[in-house]
Amino acid sequence: MKQSPEAITQATPVGEVYQLLGGNEPVAVRETDSLRRLAELALERPETRVLAVVDDDRRLVGLVPVRLLVNDIFLKVVPEEFLGVIADIDDVLEYASHVAARTAGDIMKPPVGVKTFQTVRDAFETMHKARLNGLPVLDDESRLIGYVDQLELLLAWMLATGREPLLMPKDDAEPGDAKAAGGETDDSPG
Repeated sequence: MKQSPEAITQATPVGEVYQLLGGNEPVAVRETDSLRRLAELALERPETRVLAVVDDDRRLVGLVPVRLLVNDIFLKVVPEEFLGVIADIDDVLEYASHVAARTAGDIMKPPVGVKTFQTVRDAFETMHKARLNGLPVLDDESRLIGYVDQLELLLAWMLATGREPLLMPKDDAEPGDAKAAGGETDDSPG
């Protein structure tokens, strides 16, 4: 008997999906690494959307989402773009902290990850709550061993549930035919 999509999501361990997908190598950084170093590493691994800040034992101590890194660097280059959104004292304090930031430790968020025994559903929930597009994969002692992102988990789930045809054009659609593929078209006279 085929499992329901919900059962697959609730029963499939992240470790299984991680191995199935070939295991993405995480981007590990130290709290003392410069923002420039983080940017260089992020450019080397554009598929990784969250950098893992680790200690000497590779235990997760924080995260740097790439979007946060980009915003922080952008703030230093063109601060006038951010000045218009400062509305109160909390915004001023946050702005000041970002202007002063120079290392991963200055901008990192609290550590959030997923262990190999946790389920795909756990990973999706953790990403959603933490507002992240990806998560470090951790061993039982919270040491960094991998990385998974939302798209990878979603594709693995679609394959496991047999829903991958939802990503394919319909058989009767011609390439570029939005109407036959279920897309919207402008039917108004030209």
